[in-house]
Amino acid sequence: MTGDPLYGRTIVVTRPECRAAGLNSRLREAGAEVLAVPSIRFARVADPGPWNEVLAGKDSFTHIIFTSAVAVDTFVELCSEAGFTAASWLGSRTTGAIGAATAASMESAGVTPELAGRGSSGAEFARKLTRKEGLGAGHRILLPGSDIARGELASALADAGARIETVAIYQTIHEEAARAEPLFEALDRGELPDAVTFASPSALEGFLRICGKRGREVLESAAVSIISLGATTSEAIERAGLAPAAQARRPGAEALIDALREALADREG
Repeated sequence: MTGDPLYGRTIVVTRPECRAAGLNSRLREAGAEVLAVPSIRFARVADPGPWNEVLAGKDSFTHIIFTSAVAVDTFVELCSEAGFTAASWLGSRTTGAIGAATAASMESAGVTPELAGRGSSGAEFARKLTRKEGLGAGHRILLPGSDIARGELASALADAGARIETVAIYQTIHEEAARAEPLFEALDRGELPDAVTFASPSALEGFLRICGKRGREVLESAAVSIISLGATTSEAIERAGLAPAAQARRPGAEALIDALREALADREG
C-alpha cells in the first residue's frame, strides 16, 4: 500500500454526499485521507406538472434513456409513488443508460438496459442508438433527468428524426457554505490538499461558490492537482481559468482513482 501514489495523500472529494461513499471508501483503502467537501446536492423538482403529463402519455414512449444514476433512482421513486414499479414500465420499452453507474442503478431496479454507453458522450450514444434501432418519426423517446441537463443527447436524437420528450425530475442545488469547513480547517492548520476531484461542471461551480477566494487559491496552487471526470468537466475547469492535471478516461469512481494515481505519480517523478 505504501507504494501507491495515493498513500498518505489528502484528496478533496466534491461529489454529492449521496454519491460519494464508494469513492471515499476506495481512496481510504489506498491509504489516502479524504476531505469531503460536497458542493452540490439533488432534490425533486418543485413543479410535478411536467412529470404528470409524462405519466398521462406513458404508453406512447418507445424508448426511455437515462444519463445519470440520480435520474434512475428518482424515476424509480416517482413510479412507486404513482402506484407501479419502474421495472413494469421500463421492461416493455427499449432502454438505455449512459455511464456504468447509471447502468448499475437500472440493474438494481430490475432492468438491464439494451444499450449501455459506459464511456459515451451524448452524441456518441445517440449515434449508437440510431444505428441499433433505426430511429425515425415512429419513435418517441423519453429523457428523464436534471433541470440543468445538457441538450447534446436530445439534439442528436432529434436530428435522427425521433420525437424527443425531456422532463426534469430532479434539480441540482449548490450546497451550503458550511460544507467547506473541513477544507478550511485543514488550511488553517497549514495543510494543503494534494488533489481536488470534480465529477461535473456543476460540482466545480458549487465548490467555487461555497469555498470562495480560499477555494480558488487552492485550485490555483501548483502543489494541488485538479482531477476531472470527463471532457465536459475538464472544459468547465479550463473556462474557469484553471488547469486539470488529469482526466478520467471513462465514467466511474475507479477511473477517477486511476486519474488521481497518474497525476500524483507524475508529480513524484
